[in-house]
Order: sequence, then C-alpha cells, then structure tokens
Amino acid sequence: MATAKGTVRRRQDGDRTRENLQNRIRYRRDRLVQDAWEVSELFAPHLAILAFPASGKAKPLLFGNPTLESVLRNVVVDADVGAETAEEAAARVAAMRREAGWIGARVAQEQARLRAVAEKVKAAQEEQGRAHWWEVDVDALGEAELPEFAAALDALRADVLRRLAMLAEDRKPPQWQW
Repeated sequence: MATAKGTVRRRQDGDRTRENLQNRIRYRRDRLVQDAWEVSELFAPHLAILAFPASGKAKPLLFGNPTLESVLRNVVVDADVGAETAEEAAARVAAMRREAGWIGARVAQEQARLRAVAEKVKAAQEEQGRAHWWEVDVDALGEAELPEFAAALDALRADVLRRLAMLAEDRKPPQWQW
C-alpha cells in the first residue's frame, strides 16, 4: 500500500478493521458523487448514479442531474411498451409510412407552388424589362405571389444588411489596447 510520500508499506492487521473499511467506502462514495457532479457541470449530460450497498442495511447512494427522476424517466422504458404485439407494431409502422407519404406529397405541392411563383415573377421581370427580380412592379403579380415576394425581399434585405455590417467592420481601424 502506497503512502502520501510515495513509500510502500505493508498491510497491517489494523487496515482491515470495520471502521477503516467504512471510512474508505465513505471516501470513495463521496469522491464518486463529487466526480459525477463535476462531469455534469462541465459537460451538462443527463447523469444518474444509483449505488445500492450489498448489505441492504445502509441507504442507497442516489445522484442525478438535472434530477434523478428526470433522467430515469427518459432512460427507463415503460413496461407497457414491451407488450406490443407484432400486429400492433406493423399497424403503427404502416400509419407512420402513410403519414410520411402525406408529408412528402405536401412538400412536393409546396415546392411546385413556389416554382410557379418564381416563374410568374420571372415572367413579370421579362415583361417589364427589369434587370433584377426585386425591381418587378408588384401590381403585375397576383395576390398569391405577394406574400412569397415579400418574404424574398425581406430575406434579400437581411442579407444585404449583414454584408454591409461585415464590410463596415472590416474597414474599421484596429483599436490598440494600451
């Protein structure tokens, strides 16, 4: 057994007393909780420690971040979930596939609608002889195209402002720290 000075001493009969064993266990338990707390503070994981003593007489060691109950609620699977039959699982998967197909169809419809809006803006641009899409007269667009046109203009404005801010930041002289 190593001592604090690095020298090795032999185990003695007094090292195995009940009091010394309890002190070592208490130290290790406190160290375990301290390390778990440090890990949870540094990396913010969901962390749970459950340590039950072999004797069953002492209280168990319980630690959880953010709380033990929240970690166990997220990790431990309810007993009812495992009781699902194959037919029920197949029906649930089929329902999820139907929903995914419905969502895919809605996405395709929205993409087609946006393409139609873009084509109408492009046609209005060519008709009016404008060089850029944002110069198009809004009276030439329909009511359905106006919200998309306004959203595109807002996005363009935000992009221009962001780029101007970057250019202004690059042109500033460096500040000296004295």
